[in-house]
Amino acid sequence: MAKKIFVSYKHNDQSVKPLKQYLTATARDYVDELEKYFEEGDFIYKGEDVDNDLSNLTDGSIAQILYDKIYDSSVTIVLVSKNMRDYKTEKDQWIPREISYSLTENNRGERISATNAMLAVVLPDENGDYSYIVTHHPCVTRWNTASLFNILNQNMFNRKSKNTYQCTDCYGQHHTGKDHSYIHPVKWDDFILDIDGYINLATEIQQNIDEYDIAKEL
Repeated sequence: MAKKIFVSYKHNDQSVKPLKQYLTATARDYVDELEKYFEEGDFIYKGEDVDNDLSNLTDGSIAQILYDKIYDSSVTIVLVSKNMRDYKTEKDQWIPREISYSLTENNRGERISATNAMLAVVLPDENGDYSYIVTHHPCVTRWNTASLFNILNQNMFNRKSKNTYQCTDCYGQHHTGKDHSYIHPVKWDDFILDIDGYINLATEIQQNIDEYDIAKEL
């Protein structure tokens, strides 16, 4: 069965690496790249179409359109970009609201939409750098989740029973395996090399959702 994918992103964030020959880029360009892949694979894209002009609609109408798309999807991909956060409360920003709705079981009539499988795909900044969110050390990769929306931070590294080992180099406790987070983080450059694999990983994690402390509320 084809997986239905919703993509949450900051449309006009220009602090991303240009794709191909573009002089400037926005996070939307990365959505376009994903759409091309989804069209060729066993996926159905349920996100916002670039041709859909929602600018004249009220927030309530926009929310209903987006929530309908999330309700009819099974996987949510959050594109993390360097300046995706506004100086507003999370309740007043679209990405956290879309994440919260994706994490909630929603009832409509006799149908219940299960919590979506989820991924956080980190986009390179305008210099092609990921250090604003992830740094690599000889013995561990560290994700600066505290700089993200709180609802993302709370749903990363949130496995109830931690799989850790003590590093013999730095003597710290490091996570092992790929099931440490309900919303699994991955860099764009790694994600595009194995899109199917990472989406399948998110689906496997979703099937074991009881093993995670899920934070749904903003």
